[in-house]
Amino acid sequence: MDYGTAGGAAQYREKHRRSLLRRLASRREVSLFDRALGQAAAYGKILDCPCGAGRLGPTLLRRAVRLVGADLSLAMLGEAAKALAAPARSGRVALVRAAGEALPFPDGTFDAAVCSRLLHHLAEPERRAQLLRELARVSARWVVLSFHDATARKRRLQGTRPRSRVALSPEQLSAEAAKAGLILVPPVRRVNGWFSLVAVALLRVKPR
Repeated sequence: MDYGTAGGAAQYREKHRRSLLRRLASRREVSLFDRALGQAAAYGKILDCPCGAGRLGPTLLRRAVRLVGADLSLAMLGEAAKALAAPARSGRVALVRAAGEALPFPDGTFDAAVCSRLLHHLAEPERRAQLLRELARVSARWVVLSFHDATARKRRLQGTRPRSRVALSPEQLSAEAAKAGLILVPPVRRVNGWFSLVAVALLRVKPR
């Protein structure tokens, strides 16, 4: 599916609503981001990259004084603009076209940077390293991201890796994050090991 088109972005918006299982998994995933931010006591200015269709926006706005959503896809930004129209009108939301691996923000701009459903698409370690470095650079304190957990029970039962996706163990994620200036803070929170590989991790930015 081409999420760079209007049709693809609209389909992505509906992706997490198509079945009861998807709705429950999405609700659980969003709550895990909220719990990680709560653990970090993260408030203030928050980056959501990639923001996609704005799925995390309402939850992030519970903590964000100002939320900046970034996405490379103009079509996705259009969906996010519709989803977050009211807080955008009040000045609490800004949307910017940008890639996670090349963010157009000064160092330490945000109190926290959130990254949902991107890392598992980056099969090349160099691209994951660049994304992690950029998130660590623009955040003054915290990074919260999702990844596909290689230790999830679903993965062991299936025995095969989803095509074009990369799964990491928490130990592998911790090692890659450390090289980018990030420290993994336990616990790693899993959506549900039986039917989802998605897990959410809280990472602290090392003092500069």
